[in-house]
Amino acid sequence: MKIRFAHLLLALSLTVLLAGCDKFVKQESENLAPFAEQTLDLIGSIEYSLDDADYLYLRDIEGYIDAEDPFGRYLKLENQAGNMLIAVVAYSMQIVSISEQNVTDNEKANRLADVILELVDLVREDEVVVNPNRDDENTKAVIARVRQSQDYLEALRLLLPLINEFSAHAGRVLDQLLIEKNKVALLTDAAIDKKYGAVKELHHEMRTAKDDMFRTLINLSQYSVTRDPAYLEKMKSYGMFSVMAATENRKSLSTSELAQLHKAITEELRLVNENYEQMKPDVEEYLQSHRELRKIVESKEDAISEARLTFVVWSRAYQKMASGKEDPAEWFDVSDSGKLLFGVAKKAAGI
Repeated sequence: MKIRFAHLLLALSLTVLLAGCDKFVKQESENLAPFAEQTLDLIGSIEYSLDDADYLYLRDIEGYIDAEDPFGRYLKLENQAGNMLIAVVAYSMQIVSISEQNVTDNEKANRLADVILELVDLVREDEVVVNPNRDDENTKAVIARVRQSQDYLEALRLLLPLINEFSAHAGRVLDQLLIEKNKVALLTDAAIDKKYGAVKELHHEMRTAKDDMFRTLINLSQYSVTRDPAYLEKMKSYGMFSVMAATENRKSLSTSELAQLHKAITEELRLVNENYEQMKPDVEEYLQSHRELRKIVESKEDAISEARLTFVVWSRAYQKMASGKEDPAEWFDVSDSGKLLFGVAKKAAGI
């Protein structure tokens, strides 16, 4: 899994799983354990950031962007989305951890409430997009009802409105992340063109010069066969110095003059080709920079789509689990082997 918070997810997983691996003795915790496991599978599928080795041509591109801190908001949005995914994992793991503790259901409900409060602080830590539906008083009321619950499953069910709103807001954050990604991509695209501006211009000029030489040689060949002065005029239109000098005040050229002119044009073409070859590495860097940008953009788009799917599928699975469905296969879309069926999940989520 290539994602910024991978190590934190691993730490969360190991902490909870090692602490409780030999203590899942109650039916309740046995039933809930797959919820955490499948949540980890779901989030673990997100291929988000590229390795440093994948950034070769764009490492210094920020210096060619005029805007101040061009990637700042995008990175903050990534952090906000990342914190929300961490919250999903932490909450899922804590559901299991609390369920297997040897305390009353009311004590479990209160510990669950404490977890929610801690996670609320986490998801607001690097907040960029504020939830327009935030209602702290309603949250307090829900938490109060959870603390009064004498049934752990009921406590999980009481939290459903908060879970659903959390998932909906995650979608808003990802919407903004996608918009910001497009802005950053456009800025980076323009920065690449700025960085290689001189290379682009020279490449265009040399390509045009080569094309003009080729056309001049074609017309020279046609003139040598037909002796039609129209071909001489056509040659002049390309403005080559050797042609202009050879045809000045001339309406025709002899065979020997044609041979000399052909030799001169060929020599000019050879020199242009040498220069053209010398600039090829710079042109390739320019093209590779755009390819690298495309690769990064596609990677980010795929990851944002997978993250959106994760929140949708997870919140729906939570609803099924909290409603009392006992079969873990009914929570998530899974195969007989227990693997998540992402194609089915995407179709069900409308993604």
